[in-house]
Amino acid sequence: MPTLQPLSRSAFGRLRWKRYGDYRFTASDAICSLVAHELSKAALALPIAFIAQGQTYTPAAVQGLASGQNLYVHPDGRWLTTYIPAAYRSHPFRMAQTPDGQEVLCVDTDSGLISETEGDAFFTDSGEPSPELVKVIDFFQQIAANRQATQAACGVL
Repeated sequence: MPTLQPLSRSAFGRLRWKRYGDYRFTASDAICSLVAHELSKAALALPIAFIAQGQTYTPAAVQGLASGQNLYVHPDGRWLTTYIPAAYRSHPFRMAQTPDGQEVLCVDTDSGLISETEGDAFFTDSGEPSPELVKVIDFFQQIAANRQATQAACGVL
């Protein structure tokens, strides 16, 4: 289970993150949520299911036949099919909800990818998000907008 910490200048201002080198962090994920934008590519490489969530459904890639099993990641960390879900391409970042319902960008501090010396800076020397972090934020904004469209479409189901 990842240890997620909200991204802030005070906690991460002088730290850096390394890009992940393999997908072993997904080894126990039997399913992975998808958004509508990725369905056409995902469906060519992964079985897709619509999973009930409350009164609606959400699309997900089926990656294993049992809980804790991902058949699409090799023990050496290689991804074994042509499409990698967006949720994995953003590692070690993830969005999480605060108790008051706000979405915040978090970092998995147990990922082994946080460093004082190696990788991309979280923030510039002036305290602004680094260009690399801005790309991550933009990626999550696109996913969030697409998740809303996905929920609306699945609401019709």
